[in-house]
Amino acid sequence: MNSKESIIVGGVEYAVSELTEFGFVSVPKIKLADGETNAHGTLLVGDDRVPVEFRIRKVTDEQSTCSFYSLSIDTTEKIKSNLKNRHRPNEGGLEQRTYDELASGLTDTNEATAAAGSATATADAGAPRRHVKTFALLVMLLAGLGLIVVALVFMRSKSTLSVENSALVGNCLRVNSRVEGEIMEVLFREGDEVRKGDVLIRLSNPELQSEIELLAAQCDTAKSKVVALTKQKEAFSEKLKFAAKKLDLERKVAMSEMKAAQKSAQSAQLAAARLRPFVTSGAVTQLELDEVENLLLAEESGLIAKENLVRQIDFAIEAAGNNILILGDRVDDALGRIEAELAVAKAEAVELEQACAIAEARENELNIVAPRDGTIYVNYRQKGEFIKIADELVGISYPGETWAAGLVNTWQASRVLPGQPVKITVPSLKQSLDGVVMAVGHRAMYSKGHYSAEFRGATATDVPVKVYIEDLPEDIPSGIRLQMAIKTGYGIKWLDDVMGYKHQSMGSKTDGIAKQSTEVLAAVGINDELN
Repeated sequence: MNSKESIIVGGVEYAVSELTEFGFVSVPKIKLADGETNAHGTLLVGDDRVPVEFRIRKVTDEQSTCSFYSLSIDTTEKIKSNLKNRHRPNEGGLEQRTYDELASGLTDTNEATAAAGSATATADAGAPRRHVKTFALLVMLLAGLGLIVVALVFMRSKSTLSVENSALVGNCLRVNSRVEGEIMEVLFREGDEVRKGDVLIRLSNPELQSEIELLAAQCDTAKSKVVALTKQKEAFSEKLKFAAKKLDLERKVAMSEMKAAQKSAQSAQLAAARLRPFVTSGAVTQLELDEVENLLLAEESGLIAKENLVRQIDFAIEAAGNNILILGDRVDDALGRIEAELAVAKAEAVELEQACAIAEARENELNIVAPRDGTIYVNYRQKGEFIKIADELVGISYPGETWAAGLVNTWQASRVLPGQPVKITVPSLKQSLDGVVMAVGHRAMYSKGHYSAEFRGATATDVPVKVYIEDLPEDIPSGIRLQMAIKTGYGIKWLDDVMGYKHQSMGSKTDGIAKQSTEVLAAVGINDELN
């Protein structure tokens, strides 16, 4: 092949026309199965065979533009090293020539040219001296150009600030697991469009299933207990009704007997009253009067007993009205006991029903669904993995305001201000974009666009920066890595004015964004101090 690098995919070797540490361009285009964008291959760089994973970002009839992902540090360094070796001059350079050759003015290693130069030097004794002067002038010229380049690089480093760990965030949403479980199915591919409620991943959790079955059994037992106690209560209520009817009949009988006893007592009283006057005259003996009075006492005692029986029956009727049975000398509040047990059983049943509902809801959460419409831009998991609560599973991107995130060091953060223009490069797609700083520090985390894990710094010295992108091509996906450089200026007013480093350098749209950012921050009560 004509190219110095190539890649083998599926047993087919493709030429690599362009290679960087971020990706490559293959000629001709790489052929994959329909719908597939991710692939594995072996990159041939110099004498090395480097296994790589890549994603096809753009395809034309003649070539495929691809970007690397999941590269190890060793692999990245190996690619960088080979690229440097390829571009470093390794023959015919000044570093391979002897001092005598340089002093003689030879600039070509070809033997014929060297011989011709030697003959000329012999013919003209003054030529070597002229060559030395020419070489000295050339060295001085190169040194001057080098100083100019160093000065320009130094000035540029002072006027721009690179943003580390940069990525296109956009409006994206991470989907996290709410339960633990093993991934049984992954029902999507990166790049698929999904609707709210679509099932993305199915999990399995046998322990949760066992817990649900146990709770369901306990719930059924509690419901059965409630039914049994309810029937027992109804049966006892019927028993109370029957007892009340029986007591009513007994009261009627007791009342009849009490009335008869009252009449008998009255008759005995009259008989005793009639006989008492005749005792003094001797017509009636004292013995006869004593017999009548004893009969009176007996009748009065019987009357009192009948009256007490009526009172007891009335009390029993009143107790039955309060759901209490009086059985001889024992009072039985069985209905109250049943009602108390029934209340406890109902409470237990309700509690178990709620526990079952919660467990079933957790079971439903084993099906991970899309929280909103969008496009799957990243999948963090694969079948067979065990997921814990709050683990990230999927990233969904959706249309809307697009922005990028990155980090700067603490000692450089003071140079970054909202409104500064940003030059953005997408290395894997070889595209350049324009952006503007919208927030820095805590504002970048909590201003419009919401909090994102992309803002978390790797160390305590990292400060997050948020960059707004106005016009983003549709073929650039969320989550892609970027290179960002903020045009901060030199910090010297007259020099910034001369070089054109102004916050308004991107035009009125940038002014509006900066003003909008300031108004939003002021509205939520955030002061002007930067982290």
